[in-house]
Amino acid sequence: MMLLILLGLFLNSVSSDDQGKVLILGGQGLAGSATLSALQNASFHVSLLNNNNQYYNYHTLLEQSNTESIICSRPAGLEGCFELQNFLASNSKVRAVVDFTSSTREMMGDAVKVLSVLLPDVYIFVSSAAVYDVSANPTAPVQETDGVRPEDEATRELTNSNNEFGDKMLAAEEELIASGLPYVILRCGDLVGPRDTTYRWWQYQVWAEHFDIIDIPFPIPNSLFSAQFSMTYGEDLARAVLSTISLGKTNEVYNIAMDKTFTLPHFLLELCIYFGTNEQCWADFTDADETYNLYPSSHVGVMSLERAKTDLGFVPSSWEHVLKTTVEFYEGARGEFTTERDIVLKRLNENAVPYLKVETLNGAVVNMKKTVEVPQQLKSEL
Repeated sequence: MMLLILLGLFLNSVSSDDQGKVLILGGQGLAGSATLSALQNASFHVSLLNNNNQYYNYHTLLEQSNTESIICSRPAGLEGCFELQNFLASNSKVRAVVDFTSSTREMMGDAVKVLSVLLPDVYIFVSSAAVYDVSANPTAPVQETDGVRPEDEATRELTNSNNEFGDKMLAAEEELIASGLPYVILRCGDLVGPRDTTYRWWQYQVWAEHFDIIDIPFPIPNSLFSAQFSMTYGEDLARAVLSTISLGKTNEVYNIAMDKTFTLPHFLLELCIYFGTNEQCWADFTDADETYNLYPSSHVGVMSLERAKTDLGFVPSSWEHVLKTTVEFYEGARGEFTTERDIVLKRLNENAVPYLKVETLNGAVVNMKKTVEVPQQLKSEL
């Protein structure tokens, strides 16, 4: 009996490491923090490499999770990072690298050169649907195999100008594939969820909730009136990362997004309905090139999810769940994360809010006063 008890205690003591080690590049924002939680809940030992900037309650989460932090500046290069060199000296292998930060060919080249000594079973790169904007012949909906540049140099230069970010992300993908490391590329639509460091959703949320104060229509280019796009929930991406590692997938590309797709007017209407301001909300459709619209970041259309569903068993979260959890997080964040709240207000005030309405809006948001009480019926209909 005593032997069995001791055996049980031993198994429990090593269970936190029995899934292996994972190194995350990034991990401070929306998708990275969700991935950190998912991997730790699955008994992986996780180390984070980033610049240690504070977003939301990142440092608190880091302390609570007992995660190893490696502080490095990606623009400065990884070879000269002292803390990373110490990590490499004490770790001969990791089960996976999850990269949220290599947004150029040069950064990816730096990462695979330095981290290849860890012999990862898979190098997971979180990429973007924006790569399809610079691809040769994207289909509808776009397939993973569509992410290939035109062969003709002149055509390639023309498509590269469609989306500078997409050009850089596709170059990073190409560098990873050429490295010879076993890889999986996860292409995401516009990322949504708690702890977003682009603050796009939160700005639109404040605008929709306090439309009666701002009283300015959402500016929408005519080119986006009926343009469909995909959104990716941070926790869904985290589950896709976990499935990729657990199933041993390598040398694959997967689109990750919600089943529900959107146009920009549709998305904004959903927010207004949630807050019961849909009778007040309206949009200004314009031919102007420069308008303050925050979605989408890719213009090629919606992504096919069939490969991820078949290979990874991927099941996207429902829009109802995403809407509720995301709105509730930012409602609570108004009082809890004041630095981020003030960034949201600053951007809105500079780009959308009439000067005479700034003080009123700031007071409503800072004091957490709702201008409209959300009808329960409207919430239940969502």
